[in-house]
Amino acid sequence: MKKMATIREVAKAAGVSPATVSRVLNYDQTLSVNEATRQKIFKTAEAMHYHKSRKTRKSKQKRLAICLWCDQDQEIKDLYYYSIRTSAQAEAKKQGLESQVIYPADPLPDPAALSGIIMIGYQQYSPDRLNEVKKSGLPLVFVDTDTLKLGYCSVVADFGQAMQEALEVFCRERIALLDGDLDSNFDKNNLVDFRFRDYKKSLAARGQYDPDLVYVGNFTPQSGYEAIKEALKSGSFPKALIAANDAMAIGALKAFKEAGIKVPEDVSLISFNDTTAAEFANPALTSVHVETQQMGRASVKVMKDLLEDDEAGTYKVTFPTKLVYRESCPKA
Repeated sequence: MKKMATIREVAKAAGVSPATVSRVLNYDQTLSVNEATRQKIFKTAEAMHYHKSRKTRKSKQKRLAICLWCDQDQEIKDLYYYSIRTSAQAEAKKQGLESQVIYPADPLPDPAALSGIIMIGYQQYSPDRLNEVKKSGLPLVFVDTDTLKLGYCSVVADFGQAMQEALEVFCRERIALLDGDLDSNFDKNNLVDFRFRDYKKSLAARGQYDPDLVYVGNFTPQSGYEAIKEALKSGSFPKALIAANDAMAIGALKAFKEAGIKVPEDVSLISFNDTTAAEFANPALTSVHVETQQMGRASVKVMKDLLEDDEAGTYKVTFPTKLVYRESCPKA
């Protein structure tokens, strides 16, 4: 009887990574790989008599913890995280897995009662919470943050490309950013939010970065309103504004309206996430559409891969974004 090859042996013979082999053999449609490589992997696996391992942890196959950094009230105000969370729960049910939502005030369940943990976000959690989940020894999947270099699987959207597209739409020297930070002691010139990093890097390369044009809230409509209301006191406001999420953008619209500033005639506005609120804002928001439902579903599929295949490896799934034009910044 011929010895069955391992996924690593197939990967070495095919000249690709074990993660690529795993995803191809699992028919992962989000993987970007050419057809020649795909067929080579299938032929190599067949020739080497590879059969996917199905070692399961019977005592830990039933329940996933889905953790959020925000409480239920803030989750409803920013439907981005709500959409990811509910889609993950729906996919878990479809896959025959139970799921339990863990908010910041909730204690993490006993690791012995879980099979894996899905974390929506990363930087937003307290160090204690992050240490707790890492020390659990359970498989971890992070959504909305690239944790590949930290050794954990992740599911993300291509926000870097989205920010570049938003900046190119404006093509102006003075482009303001309304961003968020949960730490009251934040450094406005070094915010942890990835949208800020992409904004700063791009404008700095053009010699156009100005920290005075960065306004900070905490991702809620009220904080967006307060940040822009304070910014307008200077009497001079840029003709273009990018908001880190739709919730803060809606707060900004209220501040502009009270000040008699028209959008988009006086200030053009682009926000991120394209939640339901973006379409029904007044004026409707031009917003970066993110595949939140697909991200939620993918997080469970990645987790299931980790649970069922001991050689699945560590990998990242990236979904494209799309700028949806509406009234706040019409397409030129």
